[in-house]
Amino acid sequence: MTKPFTIIVTSDRYGADTTDFDRENELLVQFPDIDVTLIAVPGRTEDHLIAMGQRADALMLSTREAVTRRVCESIPRVKVIARYGVGLDNVDLDAATEHGIIVTHYPQYCTAEVADHAMAMILTLNRRLVELNQDLHAGARGSGVRSATSILRGPVPAMSAITLGLVGLGRIGKAVAARLKPFGSRILVADPYIDPDAIRQTGADPVRLDELVMQSDIISLHCPLNSDTRGLLGPDQFAAMKPEVAIVNTCRGPVIDETALVDFLTVHPMARAALDVTEVEPLAADSPLYVLPSVILSPHSAYYSEQSARTVREQTFLSAIAVLQGQLPPTVANPEVLQRVTLVN
Repeated sequence: MTKPFTIIVTSDRYGADTTDFDRENELLVQFPDIDVTLIAVPGRTEDHLIAMGQRADALMLSTREAVTRRVCESIPRVKVIARYGVGLDNVDLDAATEHGIIVTHYPQYCTAEVADHAMAMILTLNRRLVELNQDLHAGARGSGVRSATSILRGPVPAMSAITLGLVGLGRIGKAVAARLKPFGSRILVADPYIDPDAIRQTGADPVRLDELVMQSDIISLHCPLNSDTRGLLGPDQFAAMKPEVAIVNTCRGPVIDETALVDFLTVHPMARAALDVTEVEPLAADSPLYVLPSVILSPHSAYYSEQSARTVREQTFLSAIAVLQGQLPPTVANPEVLQRVTLVN
């Protein structure tokens, strides 16, 4: 006799009205002992998640659905919350643990894609590609100007001549460091959770954050969002930076105090920023970040490739299925919950 389960996908990325769940149903062929009903009902509010949790054995969600303590207290039927992706700043892990809910995620997700995106931003800032493109389209050479240097808005140092600071040396930070190594840049790393010798093994120099912000020509952020990193780059850090610094953020928007960033860029016209993430997403239409000519924006797309989207969808689904079958999934974000829930290795 097959066991019936209901999985509800609340993510608008993977649970849109047009979702057919073809791939998930193909995977389910491997599990003839369970009968899974898949439902796509996108929504972000606490009330929505609680309502879905009344009829779901598993919830699958993305970045923007906030699983608060109130949610965890109100969904006793839910056995597993499966997060598409890496970050867990939208899930109250302590509350999930207290209520016996296993939280899974996919830490390997989009490492190469985000590292590539960060590198693209670093190189674009260094080579001033966006500025040159804009100026040429605006007719910068229409008057017969031949010298490329005559239309540059600022210096273009060789990559081998700059100091590049990485804030965070997790999977993505390490991947960026590896990509930077052939360019010959001096690499600084600020990460209090990584052994200094491990940092040196990547070819980087371990430093404190205050040293990194003072010395770096380009700063690239690769840390998780938590209580320690929210507003990590604020007024004090910006005040210590070089006036021509360039900042790249492909991790989480709230790691930067956005007001402080805007103020810094306004006062220092030679400074620049390339942001894939912002404090509030989508970015408000009246945000000064749209107006500042020194800012490059992408729409939280660093994670994406067709391959990464397919892989995270499959692996997140299989993790949820493992828990429903009473098995240990590849990754448990709140391992303390295993003291309350019995799973088979």
